Amino acid sequence: MTPDSVFIEGMRLPAHIGVSDEERDTPQVLRFDLHLRCDLRRAGASDSVRDTIDYGAVYQQVAMVVEETSCKLLEHLAARIAAALLTAFPACDEVRVRIGKPALFPSTGRSGMPGVEIVRSRAEVGAKNSSEAG
Repeated sequence: MTPDSVFIEGMRLPAHIGVSDEERDTPQVLRFDLHLRCDLRRAGASDSVRDTIDYGAVYQQVAMVVEETSCKLLEHLAARIAAALLTAFPACDEVRVRIGKPALFPSTGRSGMPGVEIVRSRAEVGAKNSSEAG
């Protein structure tokens, strides 16, 4: 597996998330850090955006998932984002999705922000989709 990656850190989007219905009624701003593992050698040689993963397209994909999703847990949202990114970007072998709730404990700053981080591979998402088809 290649050590190369395309990343976006510090992305902030409002999301309808929370255990209670009342909590989900009011959007909360979440912080997203995304790392998409992919081979960047071709893009490094060609200097062409066609040979890499476009940051803008990643941002749009995540924003669309967040906008369309109302869920209880960050874990569920992170899994949906990971699956969407692996589906949308076939050149990506693995994704790391980190989601934090910066407003939950505002006095702690970034280092004390609670959240989740998941890593999913193309093989995991492909296996899940295959089992759902059967």
